[in-house]
Amino acid sequence: MVLVHPQGPYDLGLSLKAASAFSPGPHTSEAVLRTPAKVGRTPAIIEVRQVQASPPVLEASSPQRIDPKALKKKAEWITLADLDLSPFYALSEGHPQLGPVTRLLHGLKHLRPASIFEMAVIAITEQQISLAAAYRVRERLVKRFGQEIDGLWIFPDPENLARAAPSELASCGLSSRKAEYVSDLARNVHDGRLDLDSIKAMSDEEARAFITAIRGFGRWSADYILIRGLGRVDAVPADDLGVRTVLGRALGGGPRMTAAEVEDALAPLRPYRGLATFYLLAYSRLTKAGPG
Repeated sequence: MVLVHPQGPYDLGLSLKAASAFSPGPHTSEAVLRTPAKVGRTPAIIEVRQVQASPPVLEASSPQRIDPKALKKKAEWITLADLDLSPFYALSEGHPQLGPVTRLLHGLKHLRPASIFEMAVIAITEQQISLAAAYRVRERLVKRFGQEIDGLWIFPDPENLARAAPSELASCGLSSRKAEYVSDLARNVHDGRLDLDSIKAMSDEEARAFITAIRGFGRWSADYILIRGLGRVDAVPADDLGVRTVLGRALGGGPRMTAAEVEDALAPLRPYRGLATFYLLAYSRLTKAGPG
């Protein structure tokens, strides 16, 4: 067991509830984060619970025997522990639409996938289909090529997906083109030709250029990986249909916005445009699911 001291404020229960509203999964109970991942080379179940609200303190543990430092690092990564929400809240306080939302969702952060590779595959699966449909595709992909541990499934390593033929990947529900994208990505990462972790040290623009140079990844995918996978709080997938719809309703008076209108509407919230978008999307999902 290790203690994690995230930048506050932080509400793990609310963050888990929001994660469940976006995508179902065994890791999204409202009390404890329980997610399978590789910690170093060791397959493990990572369990995180909040033991103190202010200042926030998390307790991370695992039934498996793993290095405490590696466990802490992975728990910090997944829970976005390094994100300080206070400047974002100060900026949004006087905003007529966002201010009430941030007050209601105080302490909300998104949960990051355990690796950039997993995030990249998520981005491929979610291109131009619903989140629910993409989740079902990933569920089949993970159960066929991943590793089971204590009833949960660890996301497949690049090596496992690299060994699979595109037709095998497509049998999980991917289109033939997306199967090729996943196959190419996995082979390049496994062979060492592509270092996805290198984008962690890049600026947003450098990371966008790096990602969009990979086959199958455009601007939408790059911005999605930046905000959800890296926690880059100013990145917005403005071409996303869901983003344009929700922001049109929340900031534009009703009609779906164009991508350019999204950029204009979010301009006053720079450098937290991506975080603002996440809050508005989460609010839309949570209020549909029911308040409380």
